[in-house]
Order: sequence, then structure tokens, then C-alpha cells
Amino acid sequence: MPRFLILAAMLTATALIAIACSGADDSNGGDNNGAGIAASPGNSELVVGPNRFAFGLADENNEPIHATDGVSVSLRFFFGDELKSEQEAGFIWAIPDVTGFFVANVDFDQPGTWKVEATVVRDGSETLVEFPFPVVERGAAPIIGDRAPATGNLTLSQEPNILRISTDQEPDLSYYELTIAEALDSDRPFVVIFATPAFCATRFCGPVVDNVKEISPAFAGRVDFIHIEPFELDEEGLLVTAEGPAGGTDRVAVQAVVDWNLQTEPWIFIVDGSGIIANRFEGSASPEELRDAIEAVLN
Repeated sequence: MPRFLILAAMLTATALIAIACSGADDSNGGDNNGAGIAASPGNSELVVGPNRFAFGLADENNEPIHATDGVSVSLRFFFGDELKSEQEAGFIWAIPDVTGFFVANVDFDQPGTWKVEATVVRDGSETLVEFPFPVVERGAAPIIGDRAPATGNLTLSQEPNILRISTDQEPDLSYYELTIAEALDSDRPFVVIFATPAFCATRFCGPVVDNVKEISPAFAGRVDFIHIEPFELDEEGLLVTAEGPAGGTDRVAVQAVVDWNLQTEPWIFIVDGSGIIANRFEGSASPEELRDAIEAVLN
């Protein structure tokens, strides 16, 4: 049974892994002190192949930096001394108008230690933030190009008590009609969301489920949507617990989480009509990202 990691480091200023290492450009009116901006990771794993690279930024007061603050971020990715790619980072809200993170779609061609240089422009000055990160051949969770694991999950036909199936306060009941195995047999694209709005360690689960619900009506009749609570729930919608290996109690992962080997939550997977994972999002995803990913599968 997987033991869930807490991705609260993502977008919080409590687990910062990199500090600014060069000052602002005087020609841009910067103060040239180079201090204060730090980055925090937004991925529990990065793998060889396509990835959505995510990270948060915080200022010298540990306050999150958002693109709406007039900030732009350009990225350069290195393996050793070789520049592999460069692009502008996008920005999405994980919790609307509260906290968000920067993202880039990157294809890593080999495992090992990579480095990113992020040029952060704010208030007319530039600051360079750089940090290393590992890329593995493949991680724990299914990756793009894998066949989606066929597994069961509770549906309303099996369990009429919605409290045992979902902690969403306003659940879309159509999300609880199919198992993943049934969706794979239908030869139709589907989206599966592993998230627990009520018991999420990062507070991203409720908002990301809402983001899916925002865009799903546009795909009615063409794409199926499945929401799976990662943890077992009792008849009152409370967590089922069991004795942990180090004492105390642990949440009990549902079988689909075990079968998909998920170590964190939330996750969203876009699966095409042939059952192949076409895209995946860890932590959060904006309505625009989700819409684009689904349309790419349909087209």
C-alpha cells in the first residue's frame, strides 16, 4: 500500500530548495541585490519523456510570487553544461486568487541530475534563480504512453451512499457511474481524477475537481469523467484508518490508488480512446490546461 507524500512544499515557502544566485540587471533598473527569491518544487517525480514541470516562487518575505504581480519567468534547462531547451513559463492558480505556480511542458531525454535557470522579471529588474532536480527513467505513477491500469472503483450502482464515494460537497453524479475498467472497455476517451476535497494535504484537491467540473459539460457524450477518492471512506464520509507500520494510524488507500501506484495526490490523467495515457497532471491543473489536453486527444 503506498504511503502518501505531502506535496505541501509545492507553492508553500516552507520547503524552498533554491535561492536567487545572481542580481538584477542594472540596465533594467534593478536594485542588483539578487537576494530574496526562492523556488519550491511542484513535482514528486520527473521522468524521461514529456513532463509538466512545476514550481512555486516566493519573495524575501516568504510571500508567494504570482504572475498577476506583473512577473514573467523564462526558463533554460541544462543537462550538465549542455543547454537542452528554453521557454517562457506559464502560470496557473492552484487555489484561485490565493496561491499558484509556474509551469512548463518539457521533454527530458535522459535520466540524471538536470538544472533549470529561471530568469524572474519583476518591477523592471531581473533575478536569476537556479536549482538542480532529478529525472528518473520512470517514476511510480503511470506515465504518458502507458496503458491505463484496468481497475475497479466504487460507483453509485455498487454503493448508493455517495458519502462513501466522494467528499466533494457538490458532486457531479455522472463522475461516479463508471469504473476505470469499464471506461477502458468503452473505447472512448476518459479523464480520471484522484483527489480528496475534504482531506487533501495541499488544499488543491477541491479546486482541481472544480476545474474539471467547469470544463466537462463541453465534452458531454464524447468523454467520460471519473472521480476517485484516494482513501477509503465510511458510511458518514469519514476516513477509514488502519494501524501504520511505525505505529499510530494511516489512511487506507483504495484499490485503484494501489493499482496505479500513486504516492501523492491529487492526480489527473487524460486517457485516449485506445486506453493510453495521453497526459497527466500532478497537484493541480487549470481549466485551460485540461481543456487543451482533452481536445488534443479528441483531435
